[in-house]
Amino acid sequence: MASTFSYEPLPARSIRVIKLSPALHAEDPLECSIRTVSLGRTKVESYEALSYVWGEPTRQWPMDCDGTQLLVTKNCHEALLNLRRRFAPRVLWIDAICINQGDDAEATKERNAQVKMIGEVYLKARRVLIWLGPGDASTSILFRYLPIFGILERISDDHPRLESVLYPLVAQHFDINYGVLVKHKRTQLLESMAAILKNPWFERVWTIQEVAFGRKCVIVRGQSNVDWDSFCRAYMAQPKLRESSRSAGDIILHRWRLYQSLRGSSLEVIPPTRFKGAEQVEFELGLLAEIRNMKATIPHDKIYSLYSVFQAMGISLPEPDYGKDVVKVFEEVTLAYIRSRQSLGIITLIPPAEGSSGLPSWVPNWLSSGRNNSLLIWKIADFNAKHLPITPLLTGNVGDGKLGVMGKRIGTISKRICCPLIGNSGLTKDEAYQEFLTACLDWRDLIDSITTYPSGKDLRDVERILLRPYHMNVAKSALRPWFRWATHGNDILPSVDDAALDCIMEKRKARGNFVIFVLDTGYVGTAHHSCQVTDQVSVLASLNPLILRPQSRPREFRVVTPAYCEGAMDGSVNPRPEELEEFVLV
Repeated sequence: MASTFSYEPLPARSIRVIKLSPALHAEDPLECSIRTVSLGRTKVESYEALSYVWGEPTRQWPMDCDGTQLLVTKNCHEALLNLRRRFAPRVLWIDAICINQGDDAEATKERNAQVKMIGEVYLKARRVLIWLGPGDASTSILFRYLPIFGILERISDDHPRLESVLYPLVAQHFDINYGVLVKHKRTQLLESMAAILKNPWFERVWTIQEVAFGRKCVIVRGQSNVDWDSFCRAYMAQPKLRESSRSAGDIILHRWRLYQSLRGSSLEVIPPTRFKGAEQVEFELGLLAEIRNMKATIPHDKIYSLYSVFQAMGISLPEPDYGKDVVKVFEEVTLAYIRSRQSLGIITLIPPAEGSSGLPSWVPNWLSSGRNNSLLIWKIADFNAKHLPITPLLTGNVGDGKLGVMGKRIGTISKRICCPLIGNSGLTKDEAYQEFLTACLDWRDLIDSITTYPSGKDLRDVERILLRPYHMNVAKSALRPWFRWATHGNDILPSVDDAALDCIMEKRKARGNFVIFVLDTGYVGTAHHSCQVTDQVSVLASLNPLILRPQSRPREFRVVTPAYCEGAMDGSVNPRPEELEEFVLV
């Protein structure tokens, strides 16, 4: 019985690659050799990098490595069998093999060092091979026709007149409306595309970085392949293809945009021409928000998988350390981003974690999946954010889970109105109607009780802005009379019918997470229903209003949720230096 393969320490700035031996027959056992490659050299030995899903972590599939036995996972074994050539060896970098995956101190030290270089590993690879598992007959046909999407897209962008001539000719042979696929195989091929898009590879957080830095990426499924750019263009160009992945949610569409933005980036810096104005910060925050819904075997990888990406963005993160508690990792990364960008935007990405999570309220909980805040509550009036230029951004009271920031208190919540579309999802139509009516009356009483607004804005404009999110497309809905009644002060109560009741039930499901609040200073606004009476609304440096919950210690607060506070948005509150105070977020 062959001895078990053991790893030798790697020199600095070096990686391992495997030389996969050829085989004439598919059933021949896998054989390879491992050698060390220095990334510090001007000319690096040619190799291909594999991007794939580990799958079942059990290593029970053997392969011969330099005369010793090396155990790999089933997915890795399957990929190697399909990637192996018949007559020539193939040089590959595969993380599960080329990085010591042991659990001792030496393996952890190596993994920490290698993770820092992963971006460079993929950047210097001749090609990145994206392994999506075994294919079938339809895969080959699908991959053959996907590149036509890119041709049509380029024609449309660069030669619109030529497109009008060529498009009908192409349409004679391809079904354009259903994705440039052969008509008689349309159903089969769309099913093949749907199967590809459901592959767990698209859910893994590491895949962002692996594709981002690849100079040339190729999707491999069984013995078929298609270049990454053609696959992306096909997916983005035809809605019919995106519909086939609808079961996976909107996350896939967003991920394509991330890939497209990062493709071909250097390790030094992402070219500034990729973004305009504040687009880079928006992109970064979108990326940070997205990773909460992506999967990683090790919690630390929610951050470490993007180490090289943020390095390329000019954001200096703490060095990877798998021996560190993940709470500390998240806290350090959040603080590093705040200091690098001089912005607190990162703390509003994800709803604050419960106290039991061990995370400070200002640190995103990337381990909790779900819908992201995405600052939507701040976009009610479709404004362009102009954040407060408060200096300094951070105070000296930073560390041990605390974040000291400067800002100004707008007021304390004195009243909370459940919006017309909130409540117990098990309500009957009649109960929903009573809830709806009560909320409308509360709203009417509130508006009638206000004589002037702190910002000087007309009260009718204030109420329309605040009610807008709860009555989307109101002009076309059965709630139009109710909206006019609530905002115009008519005394005649609108009549209710089945159409109105059905509309109330439908709208409640979509808008049932928000309340309207009133501050002791006269301001009104809207926020997630997690806010409570006695919570404070404050404006902090670089942010629009946040709801903060006072803690037992003076000046300490937990972040509750972003808020839309009419009259305090978009830099409207411009405090003098003497009006600023310190808020210690915990």
